[in-house]
Amino acid sequence: MVAEDTVFSVLYDKFMFWSILVGIFTFGWMFLAMLRYRDGVEPDTSHIDHIEVGAFPVDRHNTPIEVLFYVVPTIIVAWLVVLALSSNTEVWVIPEDSEGHNMVITGKQWFWEFEYEDSLTWEDDVQATSVDVDWAGTALTINGGAGSQAVNATVTVKGESTDYELDQMTVSLDETLTFDPYAFATVEVTDTDGNVIHTWMHIPKGHIFSSAASEDMIIPCDVPIIFEMHSKPSDDSNPKYVGVQHSFGLPEWGVKEDLVPGLENGTYMTVTPDDAGVFDIRCYEYCGNQHSQMVGQVKVVAMEDYANGLPKGTNCATEDTFPGSPAGANAGGDY
Repeated sequence: MVAEDTVFSVLYDKFMFWSILVGIFTFGWMFLAMLRYRDGVEPDTSHIDHIEVGAFPVDRHNTPIEVLFYVVPTIIVAWLVVLALSSNTEVWVIPEDSEGHNMVITGKQWFWEFEYEDSLTWEDDVQATSVDVDWAGTALTINGGAGSQAVNATVTVKGESTDYELDQMTVSLDETLTFDPYAFATVEVTDTDGNVIHTWMHIPKGHIFSSAASEDMIIPCDVPIIFEMHSKPSDDSNPKYVGVQHSFGLPEWGVKEDLVPGLENGTYMTVTPDDAGVFDIRCYEYCGNQHSQMVGQVKVVAMEDYANGLPKGTNCATEDTFPGSPAGANAGGDY
């Protein structure tokens, strides 16, 4: 299901409306003329002096109708052009002073790489899991609410994992542990069966996820996401080989953008997700024998904003949409 509030969907609806309106008048007049002037129907020539086949009846033409036939289609075409051109500013042009979450997407043969130019800290919906994780400075705090099944927590920093047992009386953990903003870190809270019931994650600037390792691209919602996209070869041994054409697409949002090999500045696309969820990534350009493997997922999450003191989950609608339900996004792209 394509999001209904994307610029593309709105523009499609407007074009469809005017197309249907023009079709009604055009086909209506055509069928009327077919019925009125069909073979076997004698025309009323009492008010016509002379009609010569192949000649325009200058003496009997209807000037207002003829002008209408030219003016109305011209106005409609001009209006459709205005709709298309006015959307360019919002869809295809990225303001130089725009603020958002910047990422670099690289298409290779045959997988995606997602590099973070801005750090991202997020966690699952606290209301849904009844678990709240706070990690800043030298204090790691985990609090379980009423009904929480949290028992253990696994903290992973730079690939090294450490397990902690929560206090079962208070369903909480207070640990002196220094937070490193430049290191990839996760906190996974599990139940008695070892199932992960809550995830907290910090993604530092420069970190790369790869679809080849079945890693999702994770982006925050309610924040403009600016994608800088490149197509590069997986093997750099041949300097003359610049890779193949890819096309990064988010089918549920109705957007895509080409990745052009050899284009130094790359291509750009912007999205502003409305809701949390997990959505498919597809390659819309045939790129070789393993084109079908150019798939992945994008996970939209609620970003933790310690600097502005935002409560958890207030910048993301999660109650009915997380995970995996269709969500809206305002989106566009730019070369």
